[in-house]
Amino acid sequence: MSRYVDPSSITGRVLVRDVIVVDPLDGSRTTGQDVVVEGNRITAVTATGAPAWDAHVVEGQGRFVVPAFMDMHLHALNTPKDVDGTYALMLANGVVGFRQMSGNRELLKSRRMGTLPRPNGAPELKATAGDLLTPLNANTTESAIQAVREQHRDGADFIKAALTTRETFLAALQEANRLGIRLGGHLPADLDPREAARAGVWSIEHLGPGVTAFAAASSLENEVRASNATRKLPPIPRIKVPGAEALATKLIKGLVTNPATGTSEREAHAYALADGSYDQQKAEELAALFAEHTTWQCPTLIRVHTQQFGDSTEHTEDPRRRYMAAEELRAWDKSAKKFSKLPDVIRSALHHHWAAQLRMTKTFADAGVPMVAGTDACGAAGVIPGFALHDEFDHLAEAGLDPLTILRMTTTEPARFLDEEGEFGRVAAGMPADLVLLDGDPLESHTALREIAGVMRAGSWWSRAELDAVLERVAAKPGAH
Repeated sequence: MSRYVDPSSITGRVLVRDVIVVDPLDGSRTTGQDVVVEGNRITAVTATGAPAWDAHVVEGQGRFVVPAFMDMHLHALNTPKDVDGTYALMLANGVVGFRQMSGNRELLKSRRMGTLPRPNGAPELKATAGDLLTPLNANTTESAIQAVREQHRDGADFIKAALTTRETFLAALQEANRLGIRLGGHLPADLDPREAARAGVWSIEHLGPGVTAFAAASSLENEVRASNATRKLPPIPRIKVPGAEALATKLIKGLVTNPATGTSEREAHAYALADGSYDQQKAEELAALFAEHTTWQCPTLIRVHTQQFGDSTEHTEDPRRRYMAAEELRAWDKSAKKFSKLPDVIRSALHHHWAAQLRMTKTFADAGVPMVAGTDACGAAGVIPGFALHDEFDHLAEAGLDPLTILRMTTTEPARFLDEEGEFGRVAAGMPADLVLLDGDPLESHTALREIAGVMRAGSWWSRAELDAVLERVAAKPGAH
């Protein structure tokens, strides 16, 4: 039972009457529709006038219905015993599924045994990695290969590369391809993204991260690469001794709160050099290669914005912080203070790089590079679970993406991304009963996606008033991570 979500929402047979059904697949609107739900499935979508029988009726009054949203980069289950607050914020924002980007053997075991927490209204875990590939478990090609084998054996859906080198990344990728398990994540600073695409990497997160992909779009590529040194990491134990894994987790958590706080002047120079030598033709060639090899991108623009503007009042005084756990806010504030002390040359380079990231995102979209929406919430400073996905929509629009593309990135494209095309992401008979009722037209403006009049999760319906009550319960006892 969730501490925040009242279980008295409408369940059973539900009829959502007189709505405009939006199909992200073809961008169509169909007016005057009734959506009939029984259990956790849509059983019919018909012209308004379907018999109510014993159904609970939700009056749509000509509002818009879209498939509920997916966040394809999340860390909700980093705290599996205390996830209720995060899940409640996701429900209130129409988020009904996610890809867990960091796991471990215990998480994989819990999923196999069906013991993961599933409070009322909880989103669906669509996919999870095992342990991140870091110097702890992948400091040599041999150990990287072994880590891939172990995660494949333990049932991971994919491998997440976090802190690797070119050699360990490519070794892990080759083994993952051999075993038939996907590998994605962070590209190492010394790896050409074109090499990663040709080698079959599944997804690239955060547009790189860092300057790696931007070097490939620079007229001074060799100089940028020479400046883009692999970041030195704090000492991480490489042998299995009692407490080593906990220590490594603590060190990595400190890094991920805001990695930008560790930016060196050399890295700042690489950003400035890449941004000042941007070559649109090379960027389009990179995009064409990604499209050719189906190299997925999850830009997480909200994450890179909170990193690169780490002490901005936009983030440090965000009123939605009231939903976050106190210990989480303390970590965020400590990180913001550290960011504020960075030299001006570093802060300036980080700020100016934002425009390049927007430009790259638009170039990818225009070239048909496959992309999904994600936030990196749960551990990332300034990123509020649930709400962050709508922040991501705002930044994607700022980059120049149209409303339909943004809607697809959180509905039909996640289905394709996870090889579940046709299994979710549309409002049609046989689809999961995961819906969002909107006051505005999402094909006219992406901002309509936050104008939520109600949410259906697995056949249970929450009205706007009930969602507001969920938010107030979280605010009264902040518990999101």
